[in-house]
Amino acid sequence: MLKLDIPLFEAEETIPDLLARQARVRHDSPYAHFPDRSISYGALHAAAMRWARAFHAAGIRAGDHVATLMPNCADWLPVYYGALGAGAAVVALNARYKRQELAYTLGHSRSRILVTTNDFAEHVDYEPLLRDVLPDFEGQTPFDLRTEAAPDLRAVVMCGDGPAGPFPAAHAFLQRGESVDAADVAAEATLRRIDDTAAIIYTSGTTSNPKGCELSHRALQSCWSTFSNIVDLGADESVWLPMPFFHTGGIGPMTTILARGAALVSQPHFDPDILLELIERHRVNHLYSGFPQLSFPVLEHPRFDRIRFTHVRTMLNVGPAAMQMRAQQLLPENATLLNLFGMTEGSGIVTFTPIDAPLEIRARSSGLPPPHSDVRIVDPDTLATCADGVAGEIQFRGPGAFTRYYRDPDATNATIIEDGWVRTGDRGEIGPDGHLLFLGRIKDILKVGGENVGAVEIEAFLQTIPEIQLAQVIGMPDDRMGEVPIAFVERRPGMEIGQDEIIAACQGQLARWKIPRRILFVSEWPMSATKVQKFRLKELLASGSES
Repeated sequence: MLKLDIPLFEAEETIPDLLARQARVRHDSPYAHFPDRSISYGALHAAAMRWARAFHAAGIRAGDHVATLMPNCADWLPVYYGALGAGAAVVALNARYKRQELAYTLGHSRSRILVTTNDFAEHVDYEPLLRDVLPDFEGQTPFDLRTEAAPDLRAVVMCGDGPAGPFPAAHAFLQRGESVDAADVAAEATLRRIDDTAAIIYTSGTTSNPKGCELSHRALQSCWSTFSNIVDLGADESVWLPMPFFHTGGIGPMTTILARGAALVSQPHFDPDILLELIERHRVNHLYSGFPQLSFPVLEHPRFDRIRFTHVRTMLNVGPAAMQMRAQQLLPENATLLNLFGMTEGSGIVTFTPIDAPLEIRARSSGLPPPHSDVRIVDPDTLATCADGVAGEIQFRGPGAFTRYYRDPDATNATIIEDGWVRTGDRGEIGPDGHLLFLGRIKDILKVGGENVGAVEIEAFLQTIPEIQLAQVIGMPDDRMGEVPIAFVERRPGMEIGQDEIIAACQGQLARWKIPRRILFVSEWPMSATKVQKFRLKELLASGSES
């Protein structure tokens, strides 16, 4: 398979070493902008080292786990870099977790300290959630917690200005580290190597509990050097980063932004009005929105002006070709739309479209692997390599691959196979131009009257209908056909279209057995960090509560 024409990257230092170096050479330059504040490289490094000393005082040593539970905010950054600076690995928990998911991941991850916040209680209030998950916390010594729910957990630290409740506030935790010698922290950090785990990110479970992907310092840097090389990210440029920090699409870009000395722009909760003001104020150069749910509220916003926003050079959006074409038309003429294929197990990027590829290729393909990685298409049953143009399972290997699933050797061995190849569970093929074509999940194939039907094919057509913003197709059991397609559809703002009109639009465009039997309209989607959870749609359909 062809590869991207970008420099071969070799990681040479850990992520906290990157921060220390950039704090020396770009001390006063901004690293992050939020709606309420900005933080420089120097200030971030100083705050991270204060957290590192506090973690050390709390008994954190090289290889221990520190968990975070917060949305994208300025407090998350020094906690993350401080934990790494203390030699720990960060368990970046999904800020949308509810009781069952949080209880499982806190216990399974063996996290010794959890850092959360009360600053955003109007959107998500973590205090009552944690009281529910940790009912035996009350009355215990704040920094020596003992709880059956998470036996390794010793403290829950509350950032923010609101009441901390039974949990110690961040300032009290930080004070405990003031007596720690910085040299002791530095000595612990030197025990960590670039192939050690930097972050554990739990993938969303569908039929089982979430699995914790271990990502090394090397993997995150290797993977995300692809993005910065593709867009030629400059030291004085900025990247809009709405993807959650607990996701590879958040933690990954912030790593390469750090390496390049650039700046990120983010906000705790997605608000297009505030966001457009941030993009214009900081003259953002790269929009790393990732998914249509984040891209189009910006591109179609009345304040997004193609002339005034010519400082935007690129946008990353993953979607079908028709949607990509529409996004490119909405961007300033000088801006380039990009696409990729990625997954948590690949640290976020497996292939990426070249910036100089024709729009048709960038719209319909997922691009090429970087020089340090390999991608192949195999028969999922025999593992025989497929010829170009023949669909099979996408597999990859390289330094961006995850190390293992934490405490799950069976799942690890089923996913990382001989010669380091990683099974993705995704269908694809190599197109005539050598680029990867993504064809959906292998399990996302409907069996309609004996015919194989890819849900992604139906979704791609539905999303060419002007009134449709997003479509997701699942199979519904049928006595005669075995299974028939059902479409969940979100209309574009201010537009109306009904089931009969959508089905009529499919006539003559899709084979008869591919046309959805029912159209169900939604305004909100059941989401993991970034993707629609189709198993939740199936549950809604089965329960009859899909409305």
